[in-house]
Amino acid sequence: MIQGVIIERIQNFLSREGKKKFIYLGDGNGDFCPSLKLKESDYLMPRKEFPLSDLVSKNSNKIKAVVHGWKDGEELENVLVHIINKEIEGNKINNNNSTPKISIDCKLGSIPMDTTPHQPLPKPLPVRH
Repeated sequence: MIQGVIIERIQNFLSREGKKKFIYLGDGNGDFCPSLKLKESDYLMPRKEFPLSDLVSKNSNKIKAVVHGWKDGEELENVLVHIINKEIEGNKINNNNSTPKISIDCKLGSIPMDTTPHQPLPKPLPVRH
């Protein structure tokens, strides 16, 4: 339930900045309530064969968002790249710009290790309960 309230607060905040879309990934029972808060222009990505996927299947009439399931990291990457490219294409048509597509062949390279002493993390942002 608290996650649903958080989604609503984020949506309200972002709506002041213009049109924004959500891509919500989840797998557990606790992700069902927030998924009900998503709009028609948003995306819900439940992990296949996990509780959220079952709840979405049984309650599909309550879900407004576009649903794309995923089973592992590779499929998650493919679905996310597909969604992002679809949105880029839609914006390109609407805005008549030439934003490049994201390549599905992206791979993580090695990350250099910082040998300097660790700095403390920044203070967390306050969230009202």
